[in-house]
Amino acid sequence: MLADFLLPPGIPRPPATVTELAPSAGPGPEASYAAAGWTAAGLGALVAALRRGGKGLRALPDGALLDAWAATVEAFRDPASPERRALEPALAALCGLSPAGLEAGLDAVLGGVRREPAAALLERAAILRKSRTTGAAAHAPVLVLLASNLPALAVQPLLPALALRRPVLLKSPSAEPLFAPAFLAALVQREPRLAGTVAAVTWQGGDATLEAPLLAAAGTVVAYGGAAAMADLARRAPGKRLVEYGPKTSLAVVDLSGDPDRDPDSAPDGHGGAALQAVAAGLARDVALFDQRGCLSVAAVYVAGGMNTAMRLAAALETALADLAARWPPGPATPAGLAGMAAVQQARLEAELRGLRRSALPPGDGTVLVEPEPRLLASPGLRTVRVHPLADLDRLPGILAPWRGRLQGAALSGPAAWRLAPRLAALGVCRCAAPGDLQSPDAAWHNGGIDPLLALSAEE
Repeated sequence: MLADFLLPPGIPRPPATVTELAPSAGPGPEASYAAAGWTAAGLGALVAALRRGGKGLRALPDGALLDAWAATVEAFRDPASPERRALEPALAALCGLSPAGLEAGLDAVLGGVRREPAAALLERAAILRKSRTTGAAAHAPVLVLLASNLPALAVQPLLPALALRRPVLLKSPSAEPLFAPAFLAALVQREPRLAGTVAAVTWQGGDATLEAPLLAAAGTVVAYGGAAAMADLARRAPGKRLVEYGPKTSLAVVDLSGDPDRDPDSAPDGHGGAALQAVAAGLARDVALFDQRGCLSVAAVYVAGGMNTAMRLAAALETALADLAARWPPGPATPAGLAGMAAVQQARLEAELRGLRRSALPPGDGTVLVEPEPRLLASPGLRTVRVHPLADLDRLPGILAPWRGRLQGAALSGPAAWRLAPRLAALGVCRCAAPGDLQSPDAAWHNGGIDPLLALSAEE
């Protein structure tokens, strides 16, 4: 049976109850898992055990760590592997993604931490370990408080922590508590010397009494969540290094001036040629992946030109989203999803009442709105994107200025779009990529502009 915990040797297994999953997980052991109950004393003993295991972790050769890491990543990328087959039905149900959508999401996240990017990170971490003078706290366990918006998110903070030889406690979100312990179990199986240095557990976040011993013992706290949660953590862990990853949004900027088929009448399909279709296909991936829940999910597209250009791009984007809806169906309806669908329907109705272009897609497959006003609006989610025509792309940084610090990525296509990259970076955009590549960063990415190795190896 799957479990929501992975513990170091010598830590008694806490009392556990069997938690049933949604019927979509199917019959069998994958439809339930063992959920551990924790006390403050139990968590304190757990983090103390990780601290003791740190010395052995620092003696582990890079080559051994890399071999185990790369083999584990490939196992979880392979739909036919035993690890993946055991976890996938439950993970799809917990994440609220279709099986095909989950497969695409896992490939995107895990693809960024495969052997080659992991080796590059380990090489840089080895230099930092030799060159930086660190206090005792820099060898203390790293406490990672994960969010549930992306499957497999745990690998992103886990790899740099291990590369720096920091013991790690992963706190899984209650909504998806299974990937982290399953991944750690597979990693430890391939490299048993890691057994006393990693752990994964879950509890209801925000419990001050339960979390007190963890916050006291951890050297660094890495947290994913909203501003209120970050402020609460900072209040309860004064003096601790807190690495924050808050909610952000992403956009796209498209310059079609180099498209030889700019004239819609010259294209056989009536709304653009090969260059436009390629851009639309990439944008559709950046919108649809993870059902638009990630901080790198595109919520708005700014296209150079007038309304005619925006209409062409919107039509091509709808075609591409329809294709992805067939290949990556959206996840099953959930209470949160139903609330999101109401917001999508409201956005569609408002556009219709204003006399704007109607989205041709079924609401479940996505929504493409053409918005003449340039102001960036939050997307209601569920693969909803607004296309904004902008005659002069140089105006865009000023339009986005109110979002300074809340922007994450930009999918850029065309010379005029790429010329904006430095000015977008000044607003907080930390990743620029071609359409279709935005949601596939590798281990070198500075999420939120934060260098993960420097954040975890900083002198105390």
